[in-house]
Amino acid sequence: MDNKQLFIDGYLSRISEQFGINKDTAFEIFSIAAITERPFQEVYDDIQIRQKLDTNLKGKDGGIDGVAFVEQGGYYTLMVFQCKNSLSLKANQLDKFRHDVDDLFVYGIDKLHTELLQPKINEYQQLSKDGFIIEIKYYFIYAGANNDPNYAANNNIYQAYHKPDEYEIWDIEAIYQKISQLIKAQAKRKDIKFIFNPQLSNIVISDRQGQGLYTYSVGNVRAANFRIAADELCQLVEQELVANNTYKFLFSDNIRSFLGFKVRPNQRMKGTLTDPDAAIYFPLLNNGVTIICEKMEIPATLQNGKYILPAHNPIIVNGLQTTRVIYEVLKESKRRGINSLHNVFVNVRLYETSDTEIVEKITDATNTQTPISYKDKVSNKDFNLYAKEIFANNGIAYITKRGEVFSNHLSKQLKSTIESDTLLRFWYATFYEQPETAKNSVYEVMEAVFDAANNNVHPLHELFNGEKDSPIYQQLLYAYKIYRCVQGKKETQQNARGYNSHAIELLAYGVYKYLEDDLVGINNPDRLEEAYQFAFNMMAQIIKAQLELYRQQGKSFSYSGYFRKSKCRFEYNIRAGIIDDDSIVEKLKKGH
Repeated sequence: MDNKQLFIDGYLSRISEQFGINKDTAFEIFSIAAITERPFQEVYDDIQIRQKLDTNLKGKDGGIDGVAFVEQGGYYTLMVFQCKNSLSLKANQLDKFRHDVDDLFVYGIDKLHTELLQPKINEYQQLSKDGFIIEIKYYFIYAGANNDPNYAANNNIYQAYHKPDEYEIWDIEAIYQKISQLIKAQAKRKDIKFIFNPQLSNIVISDRQGQGLYTYSVGNVRAANFRIAADELCQLVEQELVANNTYKFLFSDNIRSFLGFKVRPNQRMKGTLTDPDAAIYFPLLNNGVTIICEKMEIPATLQNGKYILPAHNPIIVNGLQTTRVIYEVLKESKRRGINSLHNVFVNVRLYETSDTEIVEKITDATNTQTPISYKDKVSNKDFNLYAKEIFANNGIAYITKRGEVFSNHLSKQLKSTIESDTLLRFWYATFYEQPETAKNSVYEVMEAVFDAANNNVHPLHELFNGEKDSPIYQQLLYAYKIYRCVQGKKETQQNARGYNSHAIELLAYGVYKYLEDDLVGINNPDRLEEAYQFAFNMMAQIIKAQLELYRQQGKSFSYSGYFRKSKCRFEYNIRAGIIDDDSIVEKLKKGH
C-alpha cells in the first residue's frame, strides 16, 4: 500500500467510525470536505444529501450527493457534488449527473425521488426570487485515477468532460494533492524575496528624474508605484508556488478565490490580453495590483540602466483576479509555444508595512468591486485564538481557517468540530437575537464581527476585542450547545416536517430565549430538550397559521423565504410572549 492510499484510508476509517457509516458514504464526506475545505461534521450536517436516520428516504436524493451554497456578497455559487467510490470513470454517470442538476435547479423540473434534496431546491428557488444570481459548479469525484493504465478510458473521458471552474472531475490524485496543499498551507510561509523590475519611462528617455518609479512615505508606510511586464507578475506566482506549493500565502489578505472565466470581468480581461491590438492598452484598462510586503529596498539610482526593487514576502491584497487571469493566459499561450504577454504591462502599487491595521485598511479600500472574505480576515483575531483554546479544553475543535480540519491535529483528537463562521452565525441568531440575519447572510454576520473586533467604538467591541476576560467565550460555548441540539433534531425530523431544515436559526433563537434567564440550563440535557420542544411547538403553530393564511389568499408559501425575513422572529415573539429588549448589547457586555 502506498502512502497515498494509507493516508486516505486513514481518513475514511476515521469518518466511518465518527458517523457510523460505510466506506462509500465516508468517501462522499471526505471528498466533499477536501473540495469545500469544510469540516467533516459540517459536510455531514449541511452539505451531504442522504438519509441519516429515516430509512424510508433511501434513494430519494435526486441522484445528487452534496449541495453547498457559497455566499459571494452580491451573488451565490452553488456547488453540486456526485461522488463515486470506484476506480473507473463512466461517461453515462457524468451525463446523468449534469442532467439531474440542470433539470432540478436550472430548469425547475419536478421529479420523483427528490425528497431529501427538496430543502436545497427550495433554497435555490428563493434566492432566485430574491434576485440573486446563482452560478452553478459541478463536481464529479471518483476514487480512481485519470492515468490508471488498467482503466485506459478514464483519461479520454476526463479530457472530454473536465472544464475547470465549471464541470470539474476530481480523481483520487487530485484529492490527495488538494489535501497535501491544505496541510502545507497551515504551516508557516517560507520566505519569499522577489525582485521587481520597474519599467523605465518611455516619455523621458533617460528617466533620470524617476518617472518610471514613484516613491513616497506616509507615517511608517513606504510606497512605490511603477509598472512591470505582465509575465514578471507570473514569475512572482511561480516563485510562490515553488516555495510554498499553494496560492494561499500570496493572496492571504485578499478577497475570495479565483472566479474563473465564467464571470464577465475576467472574460473581458482575457479578451484584452489575447488581442494584440488591445493588449498594449492593458495598464490603461486595468486597475493593476496592490501588494503589501514586509520590507522593500528602494533603489536610489538606476543600475545598468534599470531599476531593481527587492521585496520581502509580498502579498497581493488587491488584484487576485488580474493576477490569476494573466497567469492562466500565459500558461495557455506557453502550451502553444508562444508568449502572448509580450509587451503587456501591469501597474503595481507596493507598500512596505507590518501594521496589521494599515494592511486591513489598504485591503478594504482597494477592494471596492469584490466582497471581502471576512471569515479569513477574522481568523487570526485574538478572540478567535482564545476561543480555539477554550473549545479544545471542552473537547471541540474550533476551526478558524478553511482546510484546517485536514492538518490540525486537535481536530483529529477531539470529539467534535465546528467552523468559526457557523458558530458565530448561531451566536448572532441566539445571543444577538437576529436569527433572520444569521440565516440570510453569513457575510453580513462576519462583517459585523470583523468591524466589532477592529473598531473600538463599535457596540460589540468589548466582546470581540480579544481581551481574555471577554464574556464572548462562554456565550460561544452556549451557542455551540444550542446549535448541536437543533442540528441533531433536524436529522430526526427531516421527513416529518418539511420546514425543519429551514428553521434551525429561529429554533436556536427560541431555545435561547426560553433559557435566557437560566443559561446554565443549556448544560442540562433535560432542560435543553424542554426548551427545544417549547420552541418547536411555537414554531409549528406559527407555520400552521401562515399556511392557512396563504391558502385563503391563494398564494404559495416558501419556508426558505419566510425564515429569511424578520417577520418570523416578530411572530415567534408574539406567540411565545417575548417582549423586544432594547438593552441586548448591554446584557451581552455584562456576561449574560
